[in-house]
Amino acid sequence: MKIKKISCILTSVFLISSSYASEDCIKKDFWSTWYSQGSFKGFGLPPIKAEIHKAEFQLAEEYYQGKRVSKNYTKARELFSSAADGGLDQANFRLGLIHHYGQGTTKDLPRAFNYYLVLAEQNDIRAQFNIGLMYRYGLGTDKNLTEAFNWFYRSASAQEKVDINNCSVEQTPSAESQYNIAQMYHYGLGIDKDIKKAFSWYEKAAKNNLKEAQFNLAKLLLEDNIIELNFERAIESYQLAAEQGLAEAQFNLAQLLHYGPSYFQDHRRAYKWYLKAAAQDSKEAIFNLALMNQYGRGTTQNYISAKKYYHQIEDQNIPETYINLGFIYHYGLGTPVDDRKAVGYFQQASRYNFGEADFHLGIIYRDGRGVSKNLILAESFFQKAKEKGIFEANQIMNTLAMREPSDVKLFELP
Repeated sequence: MKIKKISCILTSVFLISSSYASEDCIKKDFWSTWYSQGSFKGFGLPPIKAEIHKAEFQLAEEYYQGKRVSKNYTKARELFSSAADGGLDQANFRLGLIHHYGQGTTKDLPRAFNYYLVLAEQNDIRAQFNIGLMYRYGLGTDKNLTEAFNWFYRSASAQEKVDINNCSVEQTPSAESQYNIAQMYHYGLGIDKDIKKAFSWYEKAAKNNLKEAQFNLAKLLLEDNIIELNFERAIESYQLAAEQGLAEAQFNLAQLLHYGPSYFQDHRRAYKWYLKAAAQDSKEAIFNLALMNQYGRGTTQNYISAKKYYHQIEDQNIPETYINLGFIYHYGLGTPVDDRKAVGYFQQASRYNFGEADFHLGIIYRDGRGVSKNLILAESFFQKAKEKGIFEANQIMNTLAMREPSDVKLFELP
């Protein structure tokens, strides 16, 4: 049973954090600005610069997200730049994203890094996470795992920041940062390796519904070394990640339902999760679907479907694929017998030391099925099969030795 692993995930850079304003902060919208204390100020009064830059930021957001106006990154960048130049620091995060991804301008990672840094130093969790990510992978700055860890750590804690209305808002800790901290403890990146701390941080990120964290948490729960083995909790964690569409989790959950402890096995559920993982092009899942169709586990036995699935992955160097296709064509399972194809697949399987492949090649050459009959070659394949533990090959070899040579009549008396 092969359990899939996720060792290192590059998390999405674009983060949106939830926040809320403190109750004593009054948002200065159109009405509170122009109808102060219930009386109209009048449009003859020019707005102060702070209000102009705030309006620029809000219009830039409309262009950036394509709300109420057509999406236009160039206009958004111009407006965000004007707002930032006027002292509205919050515009720097969008400018960072624009230069990070080359939205309406040339991609410029060092410049993106500098824009993020302005807000990261003002406790913006999204910017702190992006700075950590850029340090971790050397994007727009020199790779520095220690700095990456420090910025992830800051972003993984609740912090207050000031928004465009000059209001203090509390931000939710970044689950992506919690996950990155867990990975860094898990693999000793920029910090001493510590599986227990990694487990704790995976737990935090998993509680925030991050599927990659749920996946890695499940893996640690199945490793009976530092963390206490907990099969039921691991299954639950895999299920959460699988339901969010993580193909590796879908495959691992299917594997446990397929091959796990007998009290937990559920082949029908396994088949269902293999189907979901296969839909995301998991080659191992496709192989197991073929296997379950071949033997009728979790589904009705169907050799035609088995053959179809095997053929989808025959170029993936999964050795068992070749031996099973050999059986299908040799015995005519759901398809007419095709000795030539059987020989080809058994030969491929033989290269991976499958004794059963050698045994069947011995039979094929002994009987001349799809090939010229060759007892010497047959015996060599039977010998290989015997050396690989196929004891039936020894019995057939004894039978071959007792047979008369094919040219026996040459020596008969007239």
